[in-house]
Amino acid sequence: MRIVRWRAITPLLVFTAIGALLWWLLADRLARRAAEAVGTAIVGAKVEIQGLHIDLAKGDVTVRGLTVASPHEALKNLFQADELVADIDMLPLLEKKVIIDRLAANGLRFGTPRATDGRVPVDSSGSVSGRVMTEARDWAQRFQVPALQLATGKIDVGTLDPRRLSAIPAAEALSARADSSRRTWQTGLDSLRLAATIDSATATLTRLRGARATDLAALSDARRAIEQLKQARGRVTALERGVTGGLAALRAGVAGLDSAKQRDYAFARGLLKLPTLDAPEIGLALFAPSAVAQFQRALYWTQLARAHMPPGLLPRAEQGPPRVRRSGSTVRFPREHALPGFLLRTAELSFQLDPTAPQPKRYAGRLTGLTSDPALYGRPTLFEASAPAVTAAAMLDHVHATARDTAGATVQGVRVPLIQLPALLMALDPGQGTAQLGFALRGDTIRARWAIRSTHVQWSRDSAAQRSTGADLLWRTLSGISDLQVDAGVTGTLSQPRLVVRSNLDAAIAARLRTMLGEEVAAAERRLRAEVDRQVDPAIAPVRARVTGLQTEITARLAQQRARLDQAQKDLESRLRELTRIRLP
Repeated sequence: MRIVRWRAITPLLVFTAIGALLWWLLADRLARRAAEAVGTAIVGAKVEIQGLHIDLAKGDVTVRGLTVASPHEALKNLFQADELVADIDMLPLLEKKVIIDRLAANGLRFGTPRATDGRVPVDSSGSVSGRVMTEARDWAQRFQVPALQLATGKIDVGTLDPRRLSAIPAAEALSARADSSRRTWQTGLDSLRLAATIDSATATLTRLRGARATDLAALSDARRAIEQLKQARGRVTALERGVTGGLAALRAGVAGLDSAKQRDYAFARGLLKLPTLDAPEIGLALFAPSAVAQFQRALYWTQLARAHMPPGLLPRAEQGPPRVRRSGSTVRFPREHALPGFLLRTAELSFQLDPTAPQPKRYAGRLTGLTSDPALYGRPTLFEASAPAVTAAAMLDHVHATARDTAGATVQGVRVPLIQLPALLMALDPGQGTAQLGFALRGDTIRARWAIRSTHVQWSRDSAAQRSTGADLLWRTLSGISDLQVDAGVTGTLSQPRLVVRSNLDAAIAARLRTMLGEEVAAAERRLRAEVDRQVDPAIAPVRARVTGLQTEITARLAQQRARLDQAQKDLESRLRELTRIRLP
């Protein structure tokens, strides 16, 4: 019996040599293309790699010339990296799992320009990044940003449509409620049958006045009449409670008419294109688009992380292998204490935040626990970077069912991007300043803040825009301001977010707008209020008088009925005491 079959040795060596040659020729190229495809699908923008080398003997993967395009800006990269070196644990590769013990990233540069558009078409149904991008855009559109308008000249207030005013239908509805309440209370008074009860008590009192202490039947009838009066008074009290609540609701409705009238003032003001003169609204009109864009990007990356790093131990459905028919989905059921599909234990990062500066500064950061299965890994993903001018940290805690994501950064001495102000036909260049961004998302509760500070602001005007006296006055006001302070915040839930924006330019612009328009705005506001009053007051005044009259009438009638009951009961009890010489409780 031969142990070695020598005839099979030669084909085995040939196939081994062919496999080694194919690996040497194609492995790095196939791995690079696969990495680009996977990275593009995850990020939602083009991922380009100049070179990738796999060294199985050392368990190293080296990536050179990594470029990741920004999914939000056409001609800008998210970041570039000169070199990435990863130490890979080889044994988990047999289970189709990638475990990176250590990653060293050198030469990271953020926000570098690019020659072509690196964004990929958004497909909300076919890709995770497309769906998350669509959701982030829909979320950003929830914010209502007021328009800042520089109105000049005479302002017409004669075309106000009464059908668009809210106070008139509110007055009609309140009038109907008052009539309905009147009928209900009248029915309630009629159902009390107080006249019969009082007449019976009066007749009993007449008999009792001619009776003696030994007339037990008369005494019994008197006590029964007193009990009936007490019961009738209880019914009156119950009706009074209902009337009190109903009158309170009607009075609240009358107060609501004043609120509706104020809303009509605001509606007519916007309809007539009067300028916004309130400082908070000016801050929203100027800087809300820039602030919302920052929050939208933070939400996009957070939701993308949740999509690829799902919280808890829930099953995950993935697209199945492509087939001609019934490709289906592959569902993975994670098991505790098993290795995750992807895990980056530690990453050392060396990066630049302002690569276009004459002398760019280098910073260092550390990333730990980046994994596709946080519940299996059991610890949150952490990032931190600190330097004399930089403080940044982030935590993605997807270990439990409710995800908690927080991030915050303060960067000083970096160039702040240009801010366009289309409402003013201007743009401001903050230059070098301080930028802050804080973002916290727990479940669907959001809390975020964005702020910029600069003392070297430069202003520029749109040369193609049509000039006007108001715009020239505003330009002379703002071009002399060199300091910029903007603070924006979002609170609430993802479905109902609230946005607040403040800046040091709000008061200056509001004052200049008031000066520009002066008496014209005041006169227009007076004409506006007079027009709204002319159309609304004829509908509100009768309703207010009707509610007041109803309150006076129903209160007086109830008081009269109660007084009659009380007097009849008092007279009966007084006569009983005279006859029986005992004090009734």
